[in-house]
Amino acid sequence: MAILARSAHSHPWSEAQYRDSLASGHQCWILRAECGDIAACCVASQVFDELEILDVAVAPQWRRRGLGARLLQQVFAQLPEDVARVLLEVRASNRAARGLYHKLGFSEDGRRKNYYPKADGSREDALLMSLDL
Repeated sequence: MAILARSAHSHPWSEAQYRDSLASGHQCWILRAECGDIAACCVASQVFDELEILDVAVAPQWRRRGLGARLLQQVFAQLPEDVARVLLEVRASNRAARGLYHKLGFSEDGRRKNYYPKADGSREDALLMSLDL
C-alpha cells in the first residue's frame, strides 16, 4: 500500500504508518486490477456509530475510471448497520476527490486552515466532509 500511496499522494503514508494503522485496528479495503496490482485502497477507523476515512489512494494509471467510487461504495456496503455517518477530510485543492465525494452524497461541514503541507513548503486547507447513511 505504501508503494501505491507514494504514486498517489504528494505526502504519502509510509509502510510503517500503514502497518501501525492496521495493527491499531483500523480497517483496510483494497481494490485490485485484473493483473493483481493494487489499484486503490481505503483505510478507515470506526468509532461508535461513525466511520472516519483516514486515507484513500487510487493509482494514477487507474484514475478517472470510477475505481474510487466503486471502492467507497464497497466500503459503505460492508459497514455494520450501526454506522450512521462517514467522515473525512480532503485537500481543498483536490478537485477530483471533492467531486467524487460530492457525487457520493458527502457535504462540506468545515475547514481546517493550513492543515496539509504542500511541496513548496507552504500549507493548504483541509475541507471536512460528512455523509449521513
